[in-house]
Amino acid sequence: MRRLDFRSITPAALGVWLVLTPAPSARAQDWRGAGRIEGVVTDEAGEPIQGATLKATCAERGGGTTIQSDKKGRFVLGGIVGCNWAFDISAAGYETKQIAIRLPGESARLAPVKVPLKKAAPGVAPELLAAAAKADAAYKEGRFADARAEYEKLIALRPDLAPTAYQQIGFAYVQEKQYDKAVEALEKVLGTDPGNAQIRAIAAQAALEGRMVDKARSLLSGLDETQISADVCFNMGINFFNAGEVKDAIAYFTKTVAKDATYVDAYYRRALAYLGQGQMAEAKVDFQKVVELQPDGEMATMSTKALEQLK
Repeated sequence: MRRLDFRSITPAALGVWLVLTPAPSARAQDWRGAGRIEGVVTDEAGEPIQGATLKATCAERGGGTTIQSDKKGRFVLGGIVGCNWAFDISAAGYETKQIAIRLPGESARLAPVKVPLKKAAPGVAPELLAAAAKADAAYKEGRFADARAEYEKLIALRPDLAPTAYQQIGFAYVQEKQYDKAVEALEKVLGTDPGNAQIRAIAAQAALEGRMVDKARSLLSGLDETQISADVCFNMGINFFNAGEVKDAIAYFTKTVAKDATYVDAYYRRALAYLGQGQMAEAKVDFQKVVELQPDGEMATMSTKALEQLK
């Protein structure tokens, strides 16, 4: 499935820098201590950024604070415990950046950290860039509910991005096997782009996975099949077969071999479907084709045995 692509907004929209470090076990204690983290916030040319906001959080100790950079871009976070400190760093006109810094001990000091920020693209709100980054990260990490929440934020911020966001919302629901909700989200994409063959095919497969056969047929009625591959046709056949719709399965296995006459799996599956329908002559032809195309392997062995029984 295609991942959400916000590169049309800005090349750096998903370019959040994230430094991950191992986290110790959580302790519900105060985050104050004798440690210190300091550094400087600059632009990409190395010029200091005054007034950058740094929100620092120690999740292990359940707290944190917010500080700002001075006129030389410098910041100091003092009086803190050793922890995995997470920073959200923002400044007007720049993309929000997220980093994590491990302070190893209760009274540790680290070398100053340099944090360069990228200029935000004209007209793009920093909160939009942050939501895009969080949505993409949550999806990749399998946190689909969190991803959906961020995609919803994007829709509220930029309604024109709704088709792309709803696409990812639909994909997230597919991953969670919530097929009815997946179809609902993907149909919103089709509402603005009815000719999107990829989304229409995915929505139809989701409907079949959810045993919504009539909905799948309705979606497929508007599909331009010249735009889909033999693999998509084969998968559709499998989905129809699993849903107990054997005639539809045969139709899609037939479309598969029409696109690729060497698609062995499609001949084999169609042969099994023909057997289930009592169409022995048709099944025999397909089993012979399997043996012809792939004389070795499990499918060939099973097809040979079937042919012996069909004599």
